[in-house]
Order: sequence, then structure tokens, then C-alpha cells
Amino acid sequence: MRTALIMIVFMLAVAGCQSPEPEEPVTITVNYPSIQQFNKMYGYAFETKFPHIQVKVVQDLELDAAKAGTTDLVYMNGIEAYKKAAQDGKLRAISYLDNGSQLADGLSPVVTALLGAAVPDGQLYGLAPTFHSAALYFNKTLFDKYRVPHPVNGMSWQDVFTLASQFPAETNEGERLYGLQMNYYRDVTLNFIIQAGEAQQLSYIDPKTYKVTMNTDSWRKIWSYAVGAFRTGAVYDKGEDMDSMRAPAFFTQDAAMTVGSHNVAYSMEPFSRQNGEPVMDWGMVTVPVDPADPVYSTSYAVYDIFGVSAASEHPEEAAELLKFIVSDPVNSRLVARNQPNYGLPAITDYIIPVGEHDLSPLYALKPAPHHVDPYLVIEPEILDAFKTAAQAVLDKAIAGELTIEEAVAEAERSGQAAVDEARLKLGLGL
Repeated sequence: MRTALIMIVFMLAVAGCQSPEPEEPVTITVNYPSIQQFNKMYGYAFETKFPHIQVKVVQDLELDAAKAGTTDLVYMNGIEAYKKAAQDGKLRAISYLDNGSQLADGLSPVVTALLGAAVPDGQLYGLAPTFHSAALYFNKTLFDKYRVPHPVNGMSWQDVFTLASQFPAETNEGERLYGLQMNYYRDVTLNFIIQAGEAQQLSYIDPKTYKVTMNTDSWRKIWSYAVGAFRTGAVYDKGEDMDSMRAPAFFTQDAAMTVGSHNVAYSMEPFSRQNGEPVMDWGMVTVPVDPADPVYSTSYAVYDIFGVSAASEHPEEAAELLKFIVSDPVNSRLVARNQPNYGLPAITDYIIPVGEHDLSPLYALKPAPHHVDPYLVIEPEILDAFKTAAQAVLDKAIAGELTIEEAVAEAERSGQAAVDEARLKLGLGL
């Protein structure tokens, strides 16, 4: 009996020492604009973690329209490309993958809501490792110096313009001072108005008919409070000024507020060190919102989206790579630290902190339903033509040559004429 027991123990020990069968080597493909960049961000680290899976990156330039979606993991640049691939049946629904229930675990609702809303059935056919957002940044020192109350979460654009107007046009030392500055390079004041309208999901050009709509009560209200702020000189209105582009007024502490992406937060201290500026005492709150729906933001976007191809012969391995890209804790933090321009990590716990600053305003709001960036659905030449025409009208309103009612009506008329002309030049007809 004792001998038999010893033999059993011996056999178990031998079995425990044996290595598990090595997994069968597999090669999967993924398309991406840059082979080197993909491998640097994901490929090398993934192959180290999963040595039996080799990743071959097919540079996007090598793929024509007929071959698109033939890689095991499909890269899509933006919501429109993702929407088309899903509707064309080129992607597997995440829920149909073996580990689909785990793939979206922990991802920000911002990402899943944007991707889910893009497809009619509301399912996820891809995931994004990052998302882009914006916040309202403010200079605490300037606010305190001029006794202006600090911004708060959930402000409207009218609130922001009102705050901006409370700053003097010059500092106590005689230097130019602005309440609000943003990096528009042309049609500056009109872009402020359009962004205020977009916060309320107001359309100014119908993407199907190209009809211009500006002469409405909602647009008139925005023009009214914006023009009032422009006339005070509180809003930075310079355009193609290279000096201002290299050193924005907010960064040089010549403007009290700006609306910008997460990159503003990560650039503040490096800019100060590089340019010998004092480090700003800054804060951030949510982007201006529609007062009628203050929990929503139109500032969110996803640009880099990955999905498993419906034609893949290795969907499980492709899904493993997808999971690694969107949620590996070590790699996601490395990408966030080394590639801040790439966006905020889809798992917000992986966001790299900036000192003691609260970065939650960048992801606290919900994505506005049905919001579409006009530049994704309308030719840029047409949008730019409208803006140039409307800006000329706005300049007259700021100068007091037109009433708000006259200006909004004229912006619609001249803007429509400019849009029609641009369509003809592009050969789109009327």
C-alpha cells in the first residue's frame, strides 16, 4: 500500500515537471498607416506577451479599396470609416467573438457610446484604444487678480462670453489682455459663433441639400451675446499670426481662458520650461454645454478604431490583439505617456496624471447623440466658402454697421451664394 502511494506521488511530481504543449504558431495581419509606428506602440509588446502569435502589419498605402478589410484585424481612421465597414459586413460583432464579453470591460462609456451610436443596430463592431476630448482651461491667477469668479462645470457659451467680458482690455501694467482665446487660424470670430452653435447641435449647412440655415432665433441669440463680447475686445480675434500660433495667448498668460484638448494640460509645464515663462496656476472645467442638455458634450471624437474582420481565419487571435491594444494595463499607460497626441486612454484609469490637477472634466460628460462633425460629411471647400462669406458679414455687425437681425439674415443669404458657387467649382452642380 505504502509502495503504491509513493508511486502515485512520484508520477504526479513527474507530470508537474513536464512543460505544457507549446501553442501552435499563428500569423495574423493588421492594416495601419505606418508599420514602424504600429510595432512601436503595439506589435513588439504583443508578440513578447504572446510569442506564438506573429503580427504582420500591412501598410495602408498597400491596400486598395477592393482589399480593404481583408486583414485579420482591421484599422479604421474615424467614425465614418468604421460605420461603413460595419454596414458593409466587413466586421464581426464584438458580442459574437469568443471573448467578446471581456473585450469592452472597463472602457469609458464615451468610447462605447460613440461606437454604438454609429451603427443602426447599436452593437459594437470595433473598439478604440483612445478618445479625444476638450475642456475649458482657465488661469487662476488672472481670475483672482481681476476678481472674476472662477469657471464651473456645465457652463454655457453665453456664460463663458460673459466671464470673458469681465476682464479689462489691458493689464495694470499696460499689456494687452484677453478674457478668451482659441487657436482658430482664420474666420476667428465666426468660428466662436459656430462652436457655440455646435454645443447646441445647431446645423448651419444641411449635408444632403447644402441649404444654409442661420436666420433662426437660436442662431440670432448666439450672434447677439457673442457680438457683444467681441465689441469689448475681450475675445482674441487674431487669425494667421505665426507668433500667436507658436505662443498662444493663453500659454503666455495674456488670456484668461481657452477651450482646448487634453494636450493643453500636458503641454502647460513643458511650454513654461522651454520658453522661460512662469508656470501657470491653472484649472479646468467641462467644455461649454447646451444649457437645455447640460450633461452632453459635442467635443468627443474617436479616430483610431480596430475591429476583427468578418473574413479572418484567426478571429480568436485577432481578438486577442484587439484586447491588448485597447486594454493592456502596462502598454496602455506607456502609449499614453509616450504618445499624448494619440488621445486619452479608453480605460480612464490609465490616464497619466498632471500633478494634482483633476482631469475628469475631459470625460465627465456624455457624448451628444447624433452629433456629426460637418467636416466629415461636407466638402471642406464648401464649409470654408460659407465661413469666409459669413465672416465678412459678422465683421460689419461687430463694427455696428448692421443690426444682429440684419447680419444673421445677410449671413444666410451671402453664405448660401458662396456655398452654391463652391459647389459649382467642385463640379457638384446645384
